[in-house]
Amino acid sequence: MRIAKLLMIIFTAMMFIVVFPWHARAAASDANADLTSIHQGAGALTPAFSPSVTEYWLKMRSSEQGFYTAAIPANAGATMAYAMNGSAWITLPENTSTGYIATNRGENTFQIKVTSADSSTVKTYTIHVYFPATNDADLSDLRISGVALNPAFQPSRTSYTASVPYTTSSLSLTGMLDDRAATFVVNGTLAADGTAFGPIPLNVGSNTITVHTTSYDGTANKTYTITVMRAEPGTNSQLSALSVSGSTLSPPFQPDLLGYVLADVGYATREMTVTPTAADSAATVQLRVNEGDFITVSSGLPSQPIALNVGGNRIQVKVTAEDGTAATTYTMTVKRQSNNAWLSGLDVAPGTLNEPFAYDRLAYTMANVPYATSSLAVTPALSDANASVYVRANGGSYKPAASGSPAILPLTVGSNTLEIKVLAEDPSEEKIYTLTVTRLKNSGASLYGLSVSPGHLDFSSQVTDYSLTVSRSVSSLTVKPVLPDSSRGAAIQVRINGGSYVPVQSGMNSPSLPLISGVPNVIEVLVTAQDGTTTRLYTIRVSQAGTPVLTKLVMDGMNVRLTFSEPLRSVADATYFSVTNMSRNAALSVTDVVYTPGAAEAGFTASGPLQPGDELEFRIQAGAVSSFSGETNAAVSLKAVYGDAIQQMLRRLADLDTDHDGIGIREVLAYLNSPYGHNDLNGDGQFTREDVAIVLRQIGTKFVSPT
Repeated sequence: MRIAKLLMIIFTAMMFIVVFPWHARAAASDANADLTSIHQGAGALTPAFSPSVTEYWLKMRSSEQGFYTAAIPANAGATMAYAMNGSAWITLPENTSTGYIATNRGENTFQIKVTSADSSTVKTYTIHVYFPATNDADLSDLRISGVALNPAFQPSRTSYTASVPYTTSSLSLTGMLDDRAATFVVNGTLAADGTAFGPIPLNVGSNTITVHTTSYDGTANKTYTITVMRAEPGTNSQLSALSVSGSTLSPPFQPDLLGYVLADVGYATREMTVTPTAADSAATVQLRVNEGDFITVSSGLPSQPIALNVGGNRIQVKVTAEDGTAATTYTMTVKRQSNNAWLSGLDVAPGTLNEPFAYDRLAYTMANVPYATSSLAVTPALSDANASVYVRANGGSYKPAASGSPAILPLTVGSNTLEIKVLAEDPSEEKIYTLTVTRLKNSGASLYGLSVSPGHLDFSSQVTDYSLTVSRSVSSLTVKPVLPDSSRGAAIQVRINGGSYVPVQSGMNSPSLPLISGVPNVIEVLVTAQDGTTTRLYTIRVSQAGTPVLTKLVMDGMNVRLTFSEPLRSVADATYFSVTNMSRNAALSVTDVVYTPGAAEAGFTASGPLQPGDELEFRIQAGAVSSFSGETNAAVSLKAVYGDAIQQMLRRLADLDTDHDGIGIREVLAYLNSPYGHNDLNGDGQFTREDVAIVLRQIGTKFVSPT
């Protein structure tokens, strides 16, 4: 029982679900006054039929007996009626033809009225029916493909013109008959109404196309003429614009300018695109690179990427005019920079590299160089002549160098790092070669000068032992040692009588050195080279006495100045002093003896034949001078060469030039091999190659012998 009730409830619900929607649709359909179709046997409707569109146009053939149609309503219960040109409404059953209806030639208005099944809706569809006359030979439309007629088409106008470019070698024509029962021919060939006729070939210049129509009844004809002008082929083979990717043209583009240079591009730019724009869009544009094949490209659009070689590239753009004859070629050159930053060789002087050079070996060493080597000549050779090379020493500033030419780099004492930087033509690529070399410390331990105060030393760089007599009144001395450039970096120490060494700066006085009275005093000056190994010891033996002792003789021109160890109380006359020119075996006269009481100096004037290089002998008799203690000097004789070192050299070279033809290598060799050939000429306290160079520079000099 309970199951039966449940089944009844389900059945009732299902009936409600099914019946209610059907009833709703049936109600909606009864109010529908739409048509689902209209028969179009008498002609096609414009626009195409749609239930929602209620107004149409239709063009009949003149050959028809009259207009006819049929229609189907959306709701079979709806009723339909029709009328023609305002006639009474005539009932029209569903899907039943009206039969031929009396139709006027020309314009007609046909209507179908649809009344919905529930009579709530009335809808009228209107068809404007054109029924042409049988003698209608007009076209209702005339068109040619892609070109406008001039003037715009009108059925009553029969003559038209049109213009086409040279590229249009043919066209098609579409004619629309006012009466589809009429016929027409194009240039004598039958054509179909509303269908494109062609292709119709076109010559360059004027072309005449005729469209001849004939009415349905054959009583009327009409000829439409179209004159089509096909343009001459273009002769413009220029560009209106030209550009490239990643670079610029120089000079700026001009259509008449055919050659351009592009700014260099880096190595990373492996390709570029070219955008050529033809002045005449009908022209053909082609492109090639580095004498390859020309390829056609689109005007105004970037080309496909073209590959660039490292180095120079030649890009050509060829424009061929529409006539196929005129052609212009534009040329662009562009350099793709090299990334070669290698050396092909590396030499040094003096010395050689420890490692064999290889372009991809970046680090090198060489044997130690002596202290005298203050610089190194580095000669880099570039693998690519377009690269640049720079050098520097010990982190200093880089300076430009030339491939194949030596660049001088200074060396400091100790380890030096020399760098050779190569910038490729593309400066983003560089290589740095390094050379490590050690410059040894200085081994020079000579002095350039050594003086004492009070007192005088006749210093010579070749002499290390000296004797000095000072007055008993002198209780202490100072020494002043001076280093030459060749001993730069050396250390100087001084001591007296075996005491402790104390440091002394070059060119500065030492601390006071106390003298011990009554015994010989020994002053030692120790020079230790920069290398810490080489030493040289200068010794000064100092004695004290009240007896005036000649300690220094200086000849300045013809004036002779004498320095004694003691202050002088008196000086004898000129007969106590003599000067003999040993070179010329001639005595010089002595006059004008002068001195200042209490001073340790006296002087006189010598006169007579004298030339630089002459050897002089000076004699002072005993008793010539006396000190304040009453003691007099002992007789003394000493020799000297007149003139400074350069004057002496010049004089001796002149004496060697016996044939008077000027100084040559013979005289130079004779001078250098003589006892005085190793004299210090540049004042550095030693005989070196610099002194030899001074002698060699005299080659070619001529001296005038003194009269």
